[in-house]
Amino acid sequence: MKTTLLLSVLCAVMAVAASQSCGNYSCATDEICLRNATCQCNSSFYPYIRGTLPSPTYTCTGAKFNTQVSKCWLERYGFNTSNIRLNSANAECFAVREVVDGISKMTIHRPLTTSDCNTATLMNATHVTYTNRLNIFAKTFPIQTTNDASMSMSCSYPLYVAVTLNVPVKPVFGTTVINGPTGNGSYAAVMIAYTDSTYTTPLSDSDILTVEDIIYLSVGVPDLDVNTFKLKVVNIYASPSDSSDQKYYLLQNGCQVSGVSPDQLTVDSNGNGTESRFAMKVFKITSSNSIYLYADLRLCTTDCITTCSSQSKSDVSQNIAGRVRIYLDATDTNYLLDTSSASGFSMPWTLSALIFSWILMKLM
Repeated sequence: MKTTLLLSVLCAVMAVAASQSCGNYSCATDEICLRNATCQCNSSFYPYIRGTLPSPTYTCTGAKFNTQVSKCWLERYGFNTSNIRLNSANAECFAVREVVDGISKMTIHRPLTTSDCNTATLMNATHVTYTNRLNIFAKTFPIQTTNDASMSMSCSYPLYVAVTLNVPVKPVFGTTVINGPTGNGSYAAVMIAYTDSTYTTPLSDSDILTVEDIIYLSVGVPDLDVNTFKLKVVNIYASPSDSSDQKYYLLQNGCQVSGVSPDQLTVDSNGNGTESRFAMKVFKITSSNSIYLYADLRLCTTDCITTCSSQSKSDVSQNIAGRVRIYLDATDTNYLLDTSSASGFSMPWTLSALIFSWILMKLM
């Protein structure tokens, strides 16, 4: 009876401590409030044991790296809690204090997006994987008594394909994070370029394409529940750089742009599953070797297939949940004209993905 009462009292004390106001802060159960209205770690919670290493935890929920490690434990063992970050010195990549389940933690929540905090993205035959490093630096003033610590983190998502992919060394693909309808959740989206109509052989950055070749685009959300949401590609457009105002649309509001022929863009599927597929003819933008191909995305709670008749096309922009892109790096090469032939000629290019024709400039 006494033991039960004592435990009840301790739980009540901890609950009060977890919510105890301390100036502009709320101190955690492993902290104490000082007279200057700041929270200070209570070292008695963490007895020192030689050789113990930091033990951060992380999850991949919500299409984010979610990392946390005990703030007071780190301070007890000589680590600098103001210098915990991912593999980047940008301010948004540093950990911040957060009270989690009553304990003071240093936490990071960053989207699974290529290059965000130097996140790297890799793809193999079955998964797309996001990797980064968590760096925890030791206190160096007045002396350093602890080694810096670093750990690798990765989040993998299965690719939705029916057969095994023949993945080249450097496949061409892009990733981003999109938001669910009404902001309920975040999801990782992947855009991949393929060389075949079965969507099984991704394009490599060393592949040589010729104007008028056909290549295939897949845009999918690997962890999306098809019974809950459907993915729709609203717009597809090309631009000569990531900051250019020039946009050459092939798809707008889910429909082909006027003047874009079916052989330039064919919609295989869009708005009725977790993946959208398109067949596209290779084109070129005049006087530009750098091409960015963009796809604007949205999630629907039901099938959102657009019927693209002249009566149903709408100029009203649909809600965009996110945008994914592929970077295209084209290098012009020499070609020979056979004057004895009336068949014309094609222009070869070495690409990361697609090349778009100057013809598209006349569409806008």
